[in-house]
Amino acid sequence: MSFNFLPKFLFVSNLLKAVKIRQRVPNDVVKPAASAGLMHHLRGMHRYTLEMIAMNHFPQAFREVVQAAILDRAMQASLEQEKKLNWCRELKKMVPLRTNGDGNCLLHAASQYMLGVQDTDLVLRKALHGVLKETDTAVFKARFQAELLQSQEFTQTGLRYTTMNWEDEWDKIVKMASPVSSSNGLQFDSLEDIHIFILSNILRRPIVVIADQVVRSMKSGSSISPLNVGGIYLPLHWPPTECYKYPIVLGYDSQHFAPLITVKDSGPEIRAVPLINPKRVGFEELKVHFLMEKEQPQKERLLNDYLHLIEIPVIGLGHETAWIMKAAKYVGFIKSGPRAD
Repeated sequence: MSFNFLPKFLFVSNLLKAVKIRQRVPNDVVKPAASAGLMHHLRGMHRYTLEMIAMNHFPQAFREVVQAAILDRAMQASLEQEKKLNWCRELKKMVPLRTNGDGNCLLHAASQYMLGVQDTDLVLRKALHGVLKETDTAVFKARFQAELLQSQEFTQTGLRYTTMNWEDEWDKIVKMASPVSSSNGLQFDSLEDIHIFILSNILRRPIVVIADQVVRSMKSGSSISPLNVGGIYLPLHWPPTECYKYPIVLGYDSQHFAPLITVKDSGPEIRAVPLINPKRVGFEELKVHFLMEKEQPQKERLLNDYLHLIEIPVIGLGHETAWIMKAAKYVGFIKSGPRAD
């Protein structure tokens, strides 16, 4: 039996609603010239969170077919195998939603997480490019330089940059965000961690990226090089009182982003993302990206200011007794997306 009639993306299941939502997004973008804001940002649509409907009342065979069509099972298997995703049994399971891989997957993923539709009209991409081209980016540049200087590329090689080198690097960051078609084989240039940080400020909402810590060989699975995308991105250019404190949660695997969403079914009811990763012995905290040196000692306070943190007792992972783990609640109330009527 063929199931080719099933949609490959969730939003295709209700195109009329998807189009109506897409029509509303451009009107929600506030530009600096029209307000006292620091940069382009969303007025209110950044506060939505997508959750899939419960499917446990459908036959199992039907559920599996539908989920295979709209979920990114390869990403889920990869992140679960590396104990980055769904390793904590006390928390509600998250699944990656299939996302278009055209070079704009970061913006598609963030848009789907909030609104259930991709950034097809490039509203978020144009806002990102607008921030880089039309606003004062001095602080973003300083954070970018500080982050790069702490990377293995610099600390292990003794690499040094001149002022011209830094300007060239920043020019590349700006060009990558262009909403104009790319010439690299994808429709758009892929984006980097600094773009995630700027996006979190455009959305005035933290972003948590769940990713492996190394790039792995597609054939053998062995590690090839370090990967620095995973971690926490806080909207530090806004006061916490002006931000929505439930993070957008994205998965990243094989150079591709996808939103990690929950399904309304049975199981643990705690909707939160761990702020640690398990290791063979113990665990390690997720990195908070793009902190300036003076902010490093304030990391715990910043996490408390920009996220709704909870403490969860966890059993297992090589520990004989329960221990306390910090996690960030990723939704305060459930909205399946903005009403399109």
